[in-house]
Amino acid sequence: MLRLGFALRRLGRSCPPCASYGTAAESSALHRMVRVENLPEGYNVGSIIDAMKANPSETIIPSKDHLLVKFFDEKAARRCVEANKELSVKIDDSTSPPLSTLTVASLAKHGASRTIRLGTLPGDFTESRFNEILSQCGLISSRFDRATGVAEAQFLDLNQAFKARIDFLKAGTNPKYLEAEHFTYPEWCSKEDTQPGQRRLVRISGLTDSLIREMCTSWTNDYARFPLAAFISAQFIDGSGEMSVYFPTSALAQQFITTCEPLADGQCQFFLKTSGQVVSPSVVTAIDQGARRTVTVPYSGILTDRVQRQFGRFLSKFGRIDERYITHVDGQLLVPFHSVIGAASFVYLYQRGSKINTLSPVAAEIKGTKPTFVGCHLS
Repeated sequence: MLRLGFALRRLGRSCPPCASYGTAAESSALHRMVRVENLPEGYNVGSIIDAMKANPSETIIPSKDHLLVKFFDEKAARRCVEANKELSVKIDDSTSPPLSTLTVASLAKHGASRTIRLGTLPGDFTESRFNEILSQCGLISSRFDRATGVAEAQFLDLNQAFKARIDFLKAGTNPKYLEAEHFTYPEWCSKEDTQPGQRRLVRISGLTDSLIREMCTSWTNDYARFPLAAFISAQFIDGSGEMSVYFPTSALAQQFITTCEPLADGQCQFFLKTSGQVVSPSVVTAIDQGARRTVTVPYSGILTDRVQRQFGRFLSKFGRIDERYITHVDGQLLVPFHSVIGAASFVYLYQRGSKINTLSPVAAEIKGTKPTFVGCHLS
């Protein structure tokens, strides 16, 4: 059956994505809340959100005659106001801290959203159990239909969806986040950019010399010099003398070639290739919010060759990695994973404080730390 409702309570131009944030102090008070006023009594929260195309968003806060929508950043909030001039919409006076590192990691790793759908329902999973789990959450709508096997819920808050997902997993179901129907992409990306058949893949060949390989690595690991390094993955192809770099959009891939090809001075060759993959909207959003394939980890030890190899073996549990490029600078390990998904997997589990089952001697040395993505100022 379908249930609608809301909780009347307080909650809280095309350009490449880059980690050019302000200082922590400057970014601690962001105006990323939009206020929708003059709403009729008994308005439908879901209909208002759909009409505004207010997705992705972190939190929805309904009240009697107005609605607050907390977006992921100030840019998204301003774009929403500009796109909905027919409504009584404005930036709210309240401020919020930046999006949390855990939230950004969950966007990349799990495709987090405010909507969850359960997979095949276990025979003993009842509607009452479904409603029991949801009873602790603020809902926009929910549906449970045993006959068709459909069970889903749309939440007011991303963190509530996160909690419900954990509870559904414990109940033996297979919860999946759903992409919002009216999804707004960042200015530098469109839905068409993410579809198969786009030229998003850069292949670099002629990397037979170690110095040339080091040069290519500097392009893909140095976010300060090369903001275009905000790609999805980069890795050497074993035994081929080639490197594959995968971008969210063809424009970013082409800009990477335009920037780096002159630096190569003919020592290697660049090719723009077609990709048959779909880029997840949540991965695009995570990259827009600062997710990177390189992470920083507080570490007070000494990074000897032996310790570097141990970290390489341990960190490969989360995603592919080349241990040779793990470095130690100013009390921080810099760890370049092959993909932003691998980096997010590592950051996600450590930000959650999850127990890591391993006998690795280096795991104890970073236990309790809070890794984050290099170059970003998340909360």
